[in-house]
Amino acid sequence: MQVILLQTVQNLGELGEVVSVKPGFARNYLIPQAKGAMATKANIKLFEERKAEFVAKEKDTLAAAKARAESIEGMEISISSNASPEGKLYGSIGPREIAEKLTQNGFPVDKSEVVMSEGVIREVGEEEIELSFHADVNAKFTLTVEGEET
Repeated sequence: MQVILLQTVQNLGELGEVVSVKPGFARNYLIPQAKGAMATKANIKLFEERKAEFVAKEKDTLAAAKARAESIEGMEISISSNASPEGKLYGSIGPREIAEKLTQNGFPVDKSEVVMSEGVIREVGEEEIELSFHADVNAKFTLTVEGEET
């Protein structure tokens, strides 16, 4: 299925590109979130007419993402969780807990922006966590997981 991108999508393409994606991805993600439209002649013509508007919106989004990344970059946050004497957590720390802690500290973050390529945290210690605010903007901060014995 051919889709024209209405904004930059990570690992897919830039604003204005016509890309080929699976129908389910287009129907369930790109089109409902206004990240893409079916690449029909009418939609391509409409995109060309409104291209300046889409470019301006993309620049605003990118500037906002850079500002958020600068405020969080290099920050240190700590989370306490129940743990065994050996340092193993009872449960785990995932994107939801990290996003909640950052939001409590005055940095609103959605759990979908937390990138945990290694999976959830299951041990006490320090971890470097990456946040993805935009396809081109990432920030890293240090998360310290402290254990509380029960």
